[in-house]
Amino acid sequence: MTVRRWAPRRLRGRVWITDENRKWWVVAATGLAIVLVTIDFNGITVALPTIGQDLGTSTTGLQWTINAYLLSFAASMVAFGRLADIFGRRRVLLAGIGVFTGASALCGLAQTDWWLIGARIIQGFGAAAFFAASLPIVSNAFPPDERAKGIAMWAAVSGLGLAVGPLVGGALTEALSWRWFFFFNVPIAAITVVITLAAVPESRDETAERHVDLVGLVTVTAALAALVLGIQQSDTAGWTSPLVIGLLVGSVALFALFVVAESRLRDPLIDLALFRDRSYLGANTVGFTANFGSGALLFFLTLYLQNVLHYSPLHAGLVFLGFSVPLVAFEIKSNEISERIGARSAMASGMALMAASFLLLAFLTPTSGLALVLVALAIMGVGLGVAYSVSSTAGMAAVPDAKAGAASGILGMVRMLGVVFGVAIGGALFKTLENRRLETLLEGAGASLDASDRSEIRGLLSGSSAAEAKLRELAPGAAGEVEHVVREAFVYGFDGAMILCAVVAVVGIAGALLVTDDASQSDGADSDGDGDTPPQ
Repeated sequence: MTVRRWAPRRLRGRVWITDENRKWWVVAATGLAIVLVTIDFNGITVALPTIGQDLGTSTTGLQWTINAYLLSFAASMVAFGRLADIFGRRRVLLAGIGVFTGASALCGLAQTDWWLIGARIIQGFGAAAFFAASLPIVSNAFPPDERAKGIAMWAAVSGLGLAVGPLVGGALTEALSWRWFFFFNVPIAAITVVITLAAVPESRDETAERHVDLVGLVTVTAALAALVLGIQQSDTAGWTSPLVIGLLVGSVALFALFVVAESRLRDPLIDLALFRDRSYLGANTVGFTANFGSGALLFFLTLYLQNVLHYSPLHAGLVFLGFSVPLVAFEIKSNEISERIGARSAMASGMALMAASFLLLAFLTPTSGLALVLVALAIMGVGLGVAYSVSSTAGMAAVPDAKAGAASGILGMVRMLGVVFGVAIGGALFKTLENRRLETLLEGAGASLDASDRSEIRGLLSGSSAAEAKLRELAPGAAGEVEHVVREAFVYGFDGAMILCAVVAVVGIAGALLVTDDASQSDGADSDGDGDTPPQ
């Protein structure tokens, strides 16, 4: 591995960056880069209802605002990790920040939902690039005996985005516009670039294979996109429609092609043999199921807070502090908890807390108020903070050092896909239940709906005032009942989605039990700094 050594940097005659303190400037630069990801990821949920109203999009359109970003992020993360090893991590970090910032500006200027979704895809590629490069850069900056301290500080800096993301998103959306949530990325990115240019030396892995598995990248990305699109279209087109069937069949065929292609390559994009280790498989299961539930919850709860309880974006952002504060606090304590009770028990306990939180939210009603939500969010934050963080350590400890880079990239990708499928599958169930309940309640109130009316209902933004206005047009005989009907139908779908998330969390408990405490306490691959700490 080669590392470029830099001379001390001066500012107004004073030496600010020296060989002694350079490592902490590296942490600052890479930590700020990850803050961009975590603020964007956690903060956009608060802005979604306003985006939906301004751009006239449906609930499915908002789901793609989240999933388009996450799909491009997840599918390209492993490839960008390889590119960073080959061409230089600092170079890939700067390129990723540039792409992310430009795409953020395009998001802020979006005039249609498809414009926004397209810009989010580009934004996801940029985020994957600098995310994949950041942790190896931190690892190179510290000697082996200080590396754990450096990575912990990097995680703490980047974790700030998780805590303040909803608050930043709510404040900017309410005070200025949702567009400023995306423009907010520009000054942070500029500061990050300045510090990176001044403090971060170039490094690369001279032993890395000089190619990227493009066949694997294209087939797995297309397969995932087809699968998610098929699931999301099922609520409007129906599971038996030619479109949905074609997408699902195409997805299966692409996945099969991907598996065949990967098995024949010496250096595949995804080393499927890693999943033969039960501890690694279990850690990935925990990460996927934890993000499945938390992703679905954050998406639909923000709609509940703003469209059903009529909270402002800032108020909704403050509510989410009930989740993010215990999340960050227990992430910091997760290693201590794991050492005390064992990684397997820590992960299983965390997933059990998440399941309890989902079951509690399944009792939500249109008039439940805030207390139930805050209690459930606090329990969720504790459970996710423990289970998710410990699964990172356990997963990396289960693989040999030589496989650390590939293993960390797969862990990150699987976890991002957990959010994608949580929003997609949870959303499909939510819309199906909501639409059925909505039609039943409207007909019970005296409305007569034809096939065209039912199709329009499926394209509405759940719980919004625009949806209420449209329903009054479609069912004038039930105009006086529309607000009650919309709120009741939304909560009915939300409760069903939370039950699904609870079931998935139970699967996560089973995954945790696959992990052996011996593996999680070994001298794992994370010691080389290629571990994984993706955003929730």
